[in-house]
Amino acid sequence: MKEETRIFIAFALSLAVIVLFSMMPSWHNKKDFQSQGPKYPASDDIEKIDNFQISEKKTEIKNGLYTAEIDLLGGKIVSFSLERYTRPGEKSFIFFQRGNTLLDLVNGETQQLVYQKIENVTENSLVLSAKRNGVEIEKLLQFSPSKYSMNVFIKLKNSTDKTVSIPGLTLSLGSVPLDRKNPEDASIEFMVVNNGKPTKFNVARQMKEKFSGTTCSVRTRYQMYYFKTEQPVEFYVESKSSIINWGIHIQSFEIDKSQEWKFPLTMYIGPSDYFIAKNEIKDIRIFGTGFFVSMGRFIFYILSSIHKVIPNWGFAIIVLTILIKLIFFPLTRSSLRSMKQIQKLRPYLQDIQKKYKDNPQLMQKEMMNLYKTYKINPFGGCLPMLVQIPIFVGFFLALRTSLCLRGSIYLRGSGFILWIKDLSLPDTVARIGSIPINILPVLMFITSFLQQRLTPAVDQSQKIMNVVLPLMMLVLFYNFSSGLLLYWVTMNIAGLVEQYYIYKIAKR
Repeated sequence: MKEETRIFIAFALSLAVIVLFSMMPSWHNKKDFQSQGPKYPASDDIEKIDNFQISEKKTEIKNGLYTAEIDLLGGKIVSFSLERYTRPGEKSFIFFQRGNTLLDLVNGETQQLVYQKIENVTENSLVLSAKRNGVEIEKLLQFSPSKYSMNVFIKLKNSTDKTVSIPGLTLSLGSVPLDRKNPEDASIEFMVVNNGKPTKFNVARQMKEKFSGTTCSVRTRYQMYYFKTEQPVEFYVESKSSIINWGIHIQSFEIDKSQEWKFPLTMYIGPSDYFIAKNEIKDIRIFGTGFFVSMGRFIFYILSSIHKVIPNWGFAIIVLTILIKLIFFPLTRSSLRSMKQIQKLRPYLQDIQKKYKDNPQLMQKEMMNLYKTYKINPFGGCLPMLVQIPIFVGFFLALRTSLCLRGSIYLRGSGFILWIKDLSLPDTVARIGSIPINILPVLMFITSFLQQRLTPAVDQSQKIMNVVLPLMMLVLFYNFSSGLLLYWVTMNIAGLVEQYYIYKIAKR
């Protein structure tokens, strides 16, 4: 076996081992924050969750887009779910349950306040009130029937006849389980913006950090939590017991007698999708920037326009893929023809390489003369493909990330045909033990292999890659969403038709 063959095999096997290992469930015992959290009943109607409690005294906010359940113990949002983007069998798309968003605690306190709901307020407002050591506390939540964002106003009024000192206030903004078994929560991005400068970091490690800023966003595959304040505050994020917690620390302050302290906050809890959130969140850096991201947004805009005519995301993906292949057909034809011509010259190129192996400059000159004699552009097979790369990468991002860094929420719960019931999930038809049997990745491997076989191979190493590359793609893409794989399979089939036409029909 040649050395180059052994290198390619070793590379492929190493990559496969790394990828398969990364796909395996974690060996550590992790708690499922949404369904398996420990319960320590303090009374008949109170449940303890880590360092806070949830009671049965709740009220709801509904606006047609979401349902938010507010626990009067702590005045916190404990449950949040969307009415849309549901999968078969789901009544709603649950973002979180047993949460702690907007829970307020004064430094040193161990007990949550019991709030009262104030009646007779406006239709799209909720007012909660409580009292703490002579300080009247009010939480006002203003929401809209057509938006995911809310305006939150927290007011502390000193009702005593002397100055009251608040040693520090912590406002919890949310929690997300860091669970690799759930792909929708497996990737978490935390970002704080201060003086127009964004700071991003990975919160997948055990940590506790504090950042000053006016904006904080946390994003998972489908979910976005976005908070904006008028003045810089201290945001914190911590990873504890496989759970990410984040919130705001407000330093100690004083309230003079009969005076008020106010804290306004804009809050968005909703889909992590550029096209949904852009009208409510103006800072596009939250969604990612760059050429390929912009290309992905443009392509997804076209895809959504096709979906308006063909109300099935699967068929819309197929139509757009075929349109892209048709647009680039002249370039693809030029590329494949150049590669075919170079393949015919291979014996002559090998003779030149052997004859001038000790004189690289003369060898290069003779090769260029040969290309010139037969009117062949040696880069003709590469340049057309380079032109197409931004389009294909943009389409990949549009489906894989919905222009962010996660999966498109539009595909969540959207079926296609036959066994493909949800384009946001792998198209698993059965399982052998814990191993899923997915059809589209296998079709992608077969079509990629056939496409590579039809592509002219200039040397032996390229022939080896014609086998290794489809195998690598099978491993890497095996558990990707069926929507993305549908695009890839369609692209491969269209490529096979192109090659058949160019090699078999056009030459006649």
